[in-house]
Formats: sequence, structure tokens, C-alpha cells
Amino acid sequence: MSKKIAVIGTGYVGLVTGTGLADFGNQVVCVDVQQDKIDMLNHGQIPIYEPGLKELIDKNVREQRLSFSTDIDSALGECEVVFIGVGTPSGENGEALFIRKM
Repeated sequence: MSKKIAVIGTGYVGLVTGTGLADFGNQVVCVDVQQDKIDMLNHGQIPIYEPGLKELIDKNVREQRLSFSTDIDSALGECEVVFIGVGTPSGENGEALFIRKM
């Protein structure tokens, strides 16, 4: 059964993940705060290099399973699942910071 999925981030992790999930038949919107990256993607250009990725993106956009947006509120309001594919903040020593809210 197909899911409505939002993927936050359109770098190597987010864009590849979102494209793969769309290729499995899910409805995916990839969201990023960088308007220039979203504009590129909406015009058929890819901001990263990954072999075969452009063809998969083109196919899934054409089949209306993959879209790109800067509107996180809309994406989150319509999705069933959210993946976060953004950089992990690091401390001064380079270790990953994990922020836990209680």
C-alpha cells in the first residue's frame, strides 16, 4: 500500500531516499529551505551527483509520485510518514550532538 511521505532535506541522504521511496510507489514530497535547490529540481536539474539518480527522479516526477517544495507546513500536513535527511549538528570536537527534549 502506497504512503504519503515527506522527506526533509534534498542533499545526498534526503534526495536519494525520497526518490527511492517514490520509485517503490509512494507519494513523496522532498522539502528543503533552499529555494534555489527546489527550483533546480523543479526544472529537472539535480544539485548532487549520484549515478542513475536523474533518470529515477525524471521517471517519478513524470509519474507524479515525486515532487519538491519549500512549504514544510503543507508537506507535513498531508503526509503519513516523515524522514529527516539533514546534516547532524556537531560539537567543537566534531562529535555529533543529539538534542533530546523531555
